[in-house]
Amino acid sequence: MARRVIPVGQRQLRLWNGAALRSPAPQLPPDLTGCKVHLLGVGGIGMSGIAAHLQHQGCVVSGCDSAASEITEALVQRGMRVSIGHSPEHLDDGAEIVIISAAIRETNPELRDARRRDLIVLKYAQALGWLMKGREGIAVSGSHGKTTTTSMIAYALSYAGKHPSMLVGGLVPQMGGGNSCVDSTGPFVVEACEYDRSFLNLNPMVAIINNIDRDHLDYYSGLPELVEAFGQFAQLAPRGGLVLVNGDDPNAMKAAAGARAEVQSFGEGPQCDWRIAEWARQDGKTRFRVQHHGKSQGAFELIVPGLHNVRNALACVAACSYFSANRQEVREALAQFRGARRRFDRVGEAAGVMVLDDYGHHPTEVRVTLDAAKQEYPTRRLWCVFQPHQFSRTRMLMDDFAESFGSADRVIVPDIYAARDSAADRASVHSRDLVQRLCRNGVQAEYGHEFGDTIQTLLAGVRQGDLVMTMGAGPVDRVARRLLTELKKREASDDFVLRS
Repeated sequence: MARRVIPVGQRQLRLWNGAALRSPAPQLPPDLTGCKVHLLGVGGIGMSGIAAHLQHQGCVVSGCDSAASEITEALVQRGMRVSIGHSPEHLDDGAEIVIISAAIRETNPELRDARRRDLIVLKYAQALGWLMKGREGIAVSGSHGKTTTTSMIAYALSYAGKHPSMLVGGLVPQMGGGNSCVDSTGPFVVEACEYDRSFLNLNPMVAIINNIDRDHLDYYSGLPELVEAFGQFAQLAPRGGLVLVNGDDPNAMKAAAGARAEVQSFGEGPQCDWRIAEWARQDGKTRFRVQHHGKSQGAFELIVPGLHNVRNALACVAACSYFSANRQEVREALAQFRGARRRFDRVGEAAGVMVLDDYGHHPTEVRVTLDAAKQEYPTRRLWCVFQPHQFSRTRMLMDDFAESFGSADRVIVPDIYAARDSAADRASVHSRDLVQRLCRNGVQAEYGHEFGDTIQTLLAGVRQGDLVMTMGAGPVDRVARRLLTELKKREASDDFVLRS
């Protein structure tokens, strides 16, 4: 079969501190039917979503990953060929495009073979921007809340009959249980990550900035450079589009100042265009009222807890308004929205102990999530198992982490989960350093070492009425699920003794 030639666009590159922000990307062919695309790291949460969208476009999709998982199995069930491990043999002779995740290095044997064969190679963000072309895109950025806000918007637009597509960094039970949904007719709602300035490859009609906080300091020199990058993101929305920005966050407002599109703010402050007029949490629901330019938009409610989720919902209301979604249907959707997996996720309850899991891995996320847990369950003793994510993040944000666990009664810190960390990073900090800082701040904390040790500590210490929350972007949710299994065994044993 003759290899198809796909032209590469000659887009003018903008420069940022001397570095190209957007790489040239191939133009989307008019017909993708039969185009063979191979994804390296296809088991990743974002990459698997890209695979689903490409398959919907008619591509013949294959991929590989270092280990089998629930996600790779789901891709196989959809008819994709997924190989485990990395070998040039996995790359089909007729492959035309190779897409790589951020974790793939140039030494990867499949990538090296793709380079040798002069195949088109795209990074994840380039592929996402490529798929967004010609669509009314909604890109949700921010240091925190991206997954939840993206999911909320997609669910509300779907409920209102707007037929959105979605690609998000989490699994959403109410959107088919996956991290993507595909429709060719409505808006395309995506999560926009700031790491490596990858969000500058996107093509949004509506750009959302939830907040800007110190993070990814292994890439950015500090907060000023982060704000500048978000400013470039805001400029992606064209005239006639919309930039929605957290009006309570001065850094986010600064980033939006140079936008070409109309800018509308959302938040609690009286200066905000979209405003939370009042809110209260009662009986497992958050009820809040919304104003737009001082005019009441009525009352809304949420099941998911926390003021941060009210702000996320406010951004959702504003985005849905831009697409003329029926306000009552948006209201009904938000009232039913249960969130994404690993976002204040209730794993279960056994032996009188409730187990929750959350993806929070930044000091701000830890603080607001633990505060929400304490507000939601004020009479329960709160245990937090926090797995730090990245040695560099732990070291650079140590002071902030040390102040983030005030709502927890007990904290266990297992070993740090490495991601993009150099040998020097790994040698620079240890979980024990965070434990020592927490103890000096009056928090009852201890080092957990491996997950097995952490689970044994929990089983020895938890009692009826306690709440255990596992937190982190690594695989710490395994602790939650294994703990629940052991608690169920304890419950069954106790029941047996009582019946005897």
